[in-house]
Amino acid sequence: MTKVFHSSVKLKITVLVWLGSLVVLGAVLSYSYAQTRRIILAEAKEVALNVTAAAANKVEQDFRAVQKVALNLALTLQSCGTDSNELELLTLLRGAVQKNAEVFGAAAAFEPHAFKADLISFAPYYYKTPNGLAYEQLGSQSYNYFQKDWYHVPKILNKPIWAAPYFDEGGGNILMTTYSVPFYKRNEDQSSEERSTENFRGIVTADVSLAWLNQVVESIPVGQTGYCFIISDTGTFVAHKNPKLVMRESVFSVAEERKSQSWRDVGRAMIREAQGFVDLRDELGDAAYLAYARIPSPGWVVGAVFPKSELLFEVVNLHKATVVMAIGGSLLLLLASLLVARSIAAPLRDMAAATDRIASGDLDIDLSDIKSTDEVGQLAQALTHMAAGLKERDFIRDTFGRYLTKEVVNRLLESKDGLRLGGESRDISMIMSDLRGFTAMTSSMKPEQVITFLNRYLAKMVDILIEFRGTIDEIIGDGILAFFGAPEPLDDHPARAVACAIKMQLAMNEINRINESDGLPHLEMGIAVNTGKVVVGNIGSEKRSKYGAVGSQVNFTGRMESFTVGGQILVSKATYDRLADSLVVNKVLQVEMKGVPGLVELYDVRGIKGSYNLQLPDRYTERVPLEEGIAVQIDLLDQKTVSSVEATGRITSVSPTSAVLIMQHQIRQWDDLRLRLIRDVHQHIQGDVYAKAVEVSKTDQGYRVVVRFTSVSPEVYAIFREATMRGSH
Repeated sequence: MTKVFHSSVKLKITVLVWLGSLVVLGAVLSYSYAQTRRIILAEAKEVALNVTAAAANKVEQDFRAVQKVALNLALTLQSCGTDSNELELLTLLRGAVQKNAEVFGAAAAFEPHAFKADLISFAPYYYKTPNGLAYEQLGSQSYNYFQKDWYHVPKILNKPIWAAPYFDEGGGNILMTTYSVPFYKRNEDQSSEERSTENFRGIVTADVSLAWLNQVVESIPVGQTGYCFIISDTGTFVAHKNPKLVMRESVFSVAEERKSQSWRDVGRAMIREAQGFVDLRDELGDAAYLAYARIPSPGWVVGAVFPKSELLFEVVNLHKATVVMAIGGSLLLLLASLLVARSIAAPLRDMAAATDRIASGDLDIDLSDIKSTDEVGQLAQALTHMAAGLKERDFIRDTFGRYLTKEVVNRLLESKDGLRLGGESRDISMIMSDLRGFTAMTSSMKPEQVITFLNRYLAKMVDILIEFRGTIDEIIGDGILAFFGAPEPLDDHPARAVACAIKMQLAMNEINRINESDGLPHLEMGIAVNTGKVVVGNIGSEKRSKYGAVGSQVNFTGRMESFTVGGQILVSKATYDRLADSLVVNKVLQVEMKGVPGLVELYDVRGIKGSYNLQLPDRYTERVPLEEGIAVQIDLLDQKTVSSVEATGRITSVSPTSAVLIMQHQIRQWDDLRLRLIRDVHQHIQGDVYAKAVEVSKTDQGYRVVVRFTSVSPEVYAIFREATMRGSH
């Protein structure tokens, strides 16, 4: 067994060191490969864009030469007017075709009776054949040139155009594209509009053979195995090394056949953009990069395909060589790892046996016989000290409950006295918070939704309490009791408690934003802050205890909290007297509190000055009067449940946070209410409003009750918001 363990330790150390080094080496190689690939690809992109730009420029020059031929012919015919004769015209056309390699054919197609009064159609056409020039008269019953796109479109548009690629059956009988230029009667005084209607004589054309264009494209060098192609302004292939694609397929038909959204996107980009470079499999399915550039004259696009295998050939070879060297280095590293593992296997075996004893509960171990002064020896000493420490802390761990603050944990671990049941009298500040309307909200939620919301809310509140070094006493549902000044003494615990309460209220804005996105009601929280003498310490039994606070001041804080409304912080007089100069107080409330003689002063705090410098936004927005009012049913709540149906009333003014009710039934200040909006006599509007009566007064119309909302359902909140917006206008 010893040999097996010894071997396994050596094996693990060797494997871990070796694999760790391989991971680092692999990361370095991957980074090197990625960087090299990125640099080469950037250079290749620049080269590819330059190649396509040069190709587009070359084709553009050829097209401009063709345009120039047609324009010159049109100007010549226009300058001659009706004086031109057939021989001169044929000589012009023949010369245009013979002298320009780019021009496949040229024609001059006249309007009826425009060339001669007795000729309805006259369109002499010269074009190239393998045997030389050929001549055709296009005006015939089988070839009605007046209906051809190359004739009637420029006539209507009154400007030269490039026709879409087509097969010229009855003319040149090849795939071609045509540049058409309209010409007119000679009259320099007439406007372009007049020329286009009354003086139009015909169309001069210059044709480009797609076969010739394909030869031009094939002559453009694109690496070793790359190639160029041209698509029209509709995406149709007009030149390609694969003749089956020319005039039969388009970028979009290829995309449809391969069900490739990326090819559709590339097709749109090629038609829309002037230049681009994309990583894409070519139309034959091979991995490649595609660069493209626009040919301005016809609006076509030149594409250049660069196979990835060729473009990244150098970086792949470099990577292979690097991998071979890395394998050799890793073998040497493996040998070194074996030697290191052998030197530390024995002391590790002894420490492994010691940890087995600790795991079984035997904490009486001694590893002083390990004399090594390196990290292994230090580990042996640490293990010995750990066993001794565990003996001292075992009973703490057995009785230690879940304390929520780091300070309590540290104190109990540092002293066994911290475990004694009992405590001490301390002057501390307490805060108690509770969500308004939470019980009503959760009644319509799934259990998992309730837990998700509570965890989100409590996580935020606990983070803030820890930030201000508070000790959390209890979390009961949505209620939190925490205090400041114990076990860690804090001289500024009143200010710290108030600042923490303000920060908690500010955090409710973020929580409500998330609530709104989840379709949950807008919730608000009430917080009470009090300062006084309490007893703090471990409360419970030897088996289970908690660090908490007890005393009349804790109970007083709970009663204070019941008077808060949503978004409010009420501070006791004891706390206020210590912070009077630094608190921003909205108003002072005088309330009757159960078990406390006389009126109790509570301070509605909106901010704190000094080092904390925190301020709550003004939540008491102006209420908007409602002309017709909103009928409501008013239910009195007792301990968050409906005790009875009290009365009906009418909302006369409303804001996002409060409303004014007129009702005939008397209620008391601070009563908790549920409001249900009435659509008609027999139907309520979906959704409830929970509120607290903060002011009650008698008027001629009945009792005027100012209520502060604690929870508003999304449906009712939308009605109130619409009413306030309509009323404000």
